[in-house]
Amino acid sequence: MFPPVGGSAIWRRVESTGAHEMKRRDFTEVSNRITPMENILSKPLKAFLEQRVSHAVVEDADEAKITINEAVGAIAFYYEKIRSVVEYQDEHLVRQNAIRRILGRRTLLSQTTEKMAEKILRELVRSRYFANNTLPARNIHTIARIIERYLGIIEILQKQRQCSDHDEEWLLAMASCAIDEALVPMDDEEALVKLMYDMVASNVELGRFATDNKTKAIQIYLGVYRVLLKPDTHRLRYFVLKHSFPAWTHLEEDNLAALAHSYKDVRSVIELTINHPLGKKLFPLLRRFRIPFAVLHTIILNQPPEIFQNPEQLDAEVRKLCEGFYASQKRRLKTRSVRAFIYVFCTKMVLGMGLEIPYDLLVMHHIRFLPLSINVLFPPVLLAVIALSTRFPGKDNTDRISQAVKEIVYADQERTVFVPRNYFAAKTNVALYVLFTLLYVVMFGLSFTLLAWFLRAFEFNAMSGVVFVLFFCLITFFGITLRRSVKDLIMTTAKPSLFGVFLDPLLLPIVQVGRWLSSNVSKVNVFVFVLDVLIELPLQALIEITEDWFQFIRDKKEEID
Repeated sequence: MFPPVGGSAIWRRVESTGAHEMKRRDFTEVSNRITPMENILSKPLKAFLEQRVSHAVVEDADEAKITINEAVGAIAFYYEKIRSVVEYQDEHLVRQNAIRRILGRRTLLSQTTEKMAEKILRELVRSRYFANNTLPARNIHTIARIIERYLGIIEILQKQRQCSDHDEEWLLAMASCAIDEALVPMDDEEALVKLMYDMVASNVELGRFATDNKTKAIQIYLGVYRVLLKPDTHRLRYFVLKHSFPAWTHLEEDNLAALAHSYKDVRSVIELTINHPLGKKLFPLLRRFRIPFAVLHTIILNQPPEIFQNPEQLDAEVRKLCEGFYASQKRRLKTRSVRAFIYVFCTKMVLGMGLEIPYDLLVMHHIRFLPLSINVLFPPVLLAVIALSTRFPGKDNTDRISQAVKEIVYADQERTVFVPRNYFAAKTNVALYVLFTLLYVVMFGLSFTLLAWFLRAFEFNAMSGVVFVLFFCLITFFGITLRRSVKDLIMTTAKPSLFGVFLDPLLLPIVQVGRWLSSNVSKVNVFVFVLDVLIELPLQALIEITEDWFQFIRDKKEEID
């Protein structure tokens, strides 16, 4: 039960080479080198290092691996690259989403679970989510067991007429998370979640949001999991499923009828847990503690344990890594800004232009080039301005991170970061809350009134005006979301600027509308529909036939030799 540990990824990105499977060092040797330092290390850090040692994995270099034809695999790889352009998603979720997509397609075919598992793994290797000839073939049996379990539950529910399309989608999403975690165990990251929880849990005072200790522990742990590993909703659900209902994920459990019988109650508990109102309140609080754990994790992976015996050397390494994280985030911000614009342009703006130009020709009887030009040029300019105006942390933030790392590492370090603190102010007076709500409604109306005035000044008609508002809101939301990724690096409290004091109330309604549009309009993606229905299924079938042909020719050549 909670507080548990769960798996996803931290500071991990899916690489085209499939090189995400990191080589592990000899943990027994590392453990022996850490033992003399036990007196200086903090209890949470010692527990973290011991857990990493217990999760050491020994790989058999001689065991059979899944191998594909590299030339054929290149086709699948470039298809995934094209797909990533029109289906915007965080990099660390790409493989998990690919598994869910492949699994959904494979369930439409009449295959045994063993054959389905083999085909899924081969597709993942072709798409270079795993390097060729590195994924052990023994995974086929494990993945087949997972598929058999969840498809079996779906079949039982369908026979009882208790399985809607949403239920099937929910269960297949859990299966895809289970498959991803079986292929890429995140033991180090899971231990890191526990380490951060041990450091922050006792210091969080909930104030007016006070609740029972069990709920507090669960929500803080989920908050740490969200902050460190950035799971999507499906992975978060699987995290709760795995630790609150272990029978669902233990492959030794064969009573599928009992699992199917408990499905409705299990799903209800999971949804209540991940949507608890305290979760949203804790996220921004815990987020500022993320970066020191990421820095420490990197040090442990890349430096000898003896670095902890020298605080000055540790401090120098922390500062070096911070500068590296800042520079990496700047590059990532630029890359993600370009990807976000391409995604919006290819999926939403093309659709918008497809409405605006016919409207001009059919209703207005001529194309209004000024509004059309603004609708084409304004979104990328706005996104560039938001990205380029992002502030990155400086020396004060690095000092704060260094102090936090020392408090995590050393038992006798004076604490100024991880100290008990009430992060939640007293409840606002009811009358003031009503007044502020009314004022926000007024600001909401004012924001869109100013937009309407701007559109009228530049002679926008009804359709071009709607297109402008839609993409202004979407691009603003994407831009603010990209800027918020920088907050993962920041521990210090930003000083509010005079410009922001006046601009934030006007932009907040725009961002909220953009978030709603992103959540709902994103479901209307013509390009993804075309890829799913018209291209992917025949393409994968052609790839498999081609690969089988090459294997047939190879076998014939071996017979001759």
